Amino acid sequence: MSKDGNKIPDLSVERVREQLADERDPKAIKRLTAAREYLAGLSPDKIEEKYGWPRQTVYNWLDRFEERDFEDALYDDKRPGRPPELSDEQFQQFAETLNQSPEEAGYDEPAWSSILAQQHLITEFDVAHSRHHVQRLMKEAEVSWKKPRPEPASADEEDLERYDDELKKSRETG
Repeated sequence: MSKDGNKIPDLSVERVREQLADERDPKAIKRLTAAREYLAGLSPDKIEEKYGWPRQTVYNWLDRFEERDFEDALYDDKRPGRPPELSDEQFQQFAETLNQSPEEAGYDEPAWSSILAQQHLITEFDVAHSRHHVQRLMKEAEVSWKKPRPEPASADEEDLERYDDELKKSRETG
């Protein structure tokens, strides 16, 4: 690691600006911005003041540019995560099922909810995910997990009025 003011001597402002203009990765944009500001004469302390990034983080980013190839300094290494419990094929089957109505899948429900999808995963694949994770899977399958409307848009007005009247009567007598 070099002393403050002598970091990233082999990196040019032009290269940083060119990459910054095309970059889409948020972390890489922050690292490039810090490098650009540093090369323009701002100290890590001033970069911290300007952007709110901790000074040590700015130093770490500058060290990355100093110690690694340019591309390697921009991006984090892939981290191994927990392996998915659903195989790609199972997820595809899940997505295809969700793109049908629940009735077609054998459920007596008008629309897919995250609870119903969660139940389906347990029944069909013996996989129990949290409701939040099921919602992410549904989003990935491009299926809305919102609750179904309490009354269908095609409901008969007279039936709805009759229901409302009966509900009012039951409240008055109850």
